[in-house]
Amino acid sequence: MSEIILSIAGFLTIVVILLLLNRKLASPYVAISLIPIITCFLIGKGAFVGDYILKGVTSIAQTGVMFIFSVAFFGIISETGAFDPFVNRIIKATKGDPVRVMIGTAVFAAIAHLDGSGVVTCLLVVPPMLPIFKRLHMQNTSLAMALGLSSGIMNAIPWGGPTMRAATVLEMDVMQLWIPFIPTQIFGLLVSLVICIMIGRKEKKRLIAEGLYSEDARLNMNEFITELSEEQMQMRRPKLILVNWLLIILILGLMISGVVKPVIAFMVGTALALLINYHDPALQRKLLEDKGKDAIGLTCIIFAAGVLMGIMGESGMSTAMASTLVKLIPAAISKFMAPIIGVLSVPLSILFDADSYYYGIMPILIETAEALGTSGVDIARASIIGQTTVGWPVSPMVGTFFLFTGLLDPDIGAWQKYCLKYFILVTVLMTAFACVTGLFAF
Repeated sequence: MSEIILSIAGFLTIVVILLLLNRKLASPYVAISLIPIITCFLIGKGAFVGDYILKGVTSIAQTGVMFIFSVAFFGIISETGAFDPFVNRIIKATKGDPVRVMIGTAVFAAIAHLDGSGVVTCLLVVPPMLPIFKRLHMQNTSLAMALGLSSGIMNAIPWGGPTMRAATVLEMDVMQLWIPFIPTQIFGLLVSLVICIMIGRKEKKRLIAEGLYSEDARLNMNEFITELSEEQMQMRRPKLILVNWLLIILILGLMISGVVKPVIAFMVGTALALLINYHDPALQRKLLEDKGKDAIGLTCIIFAAGVLMGIMGESGMSTAMASTLVKLIPAAISKFMAPIIGVLSVPLSILFDADSYYYGIMPILIETAEALGTSGVDIARASIIGQTTVGWPVSPMVGTFFLFTGLLDPDIGAWQKYCLKYFILVTVLMTAFACVTGLFAF
């Protein structure tokens, strides 16, 4: 079959998937898994579709299993109350000072986002912090900025959605993708703290000018600490906090050092977390089932992506699409593809949801970049700088965005206008840092 026909079929497949997802005519799982199968039959390669799917699903199996157990591990650790002392101390340390409140919110959001879930982060951070912001007459947009920036940059962790999707497409170990990115991620967190301090100072200046703040004013922060329900209290293990943190450090250390694969680390870590904290087998089973449910949806999409990648790659459509784009992109800008994508990553978050971008757009960009002599890994790392990481709190294409805006109740248009300049600034600086430190090869 000619390259032109394969290229057209590939682009049409991606366009149909994007239309179905953007217009909410099908769920990501249905669109990503079924459309490439239909295309495979239409181009006359239906006899091989089973082999293509098996190869694609097999290539991403470890990533899917890792995600299930990473969600279970951090969910169980959270139930034990391991994070409670840190959160309570952060709240107390703010002492009613707007600058400290902004810093505390950012640190709180980073800790809360360790499990990679935007929903959990919003539900953990907003309820205790929003009353503080209201009592201090601080704006909701300031809380949204601290929460959004910090959790967005943290979302690049390997068990978070964007990095995991990128590794799935590349068919590479997620830790190999993430570890070289760590300095850029840390730099992004530092930049976000600087922005939070700047906004905190502006808030303080405004409040002083309006007579709503004085240096002598101090709030009793104990009253803002969230009270636990009776059920939550029964699940807490205050005497095992140190043990649980040692377990977290051990599991993350083993992964980062490369001693064990992430999938093995989280599988063993989940078993140890259950064994250490909950001795009742029935309770262990219930916790595993409850926490596993949280991961089912995205895990199904990961395996659907395996179907898409297997068919697109093995049928020759991906190669043909890349060949077409190579002819269209000027060679002079080819080596700058990664920085360009990094700078545009927040706007791309507004245009595409995570599944559409990472499973539909990014594979084409990777194939094109590699054909032009640029590393596909660079394209993936440039993407996770902002695409549904820094960009998720501003994107209506992300489901958690509506929970985020619902809890904080800002005017969505005004919020986007207010925060975009800060979010884009962060991604531009992270991209520049990545270039200077050699993360992107030129």
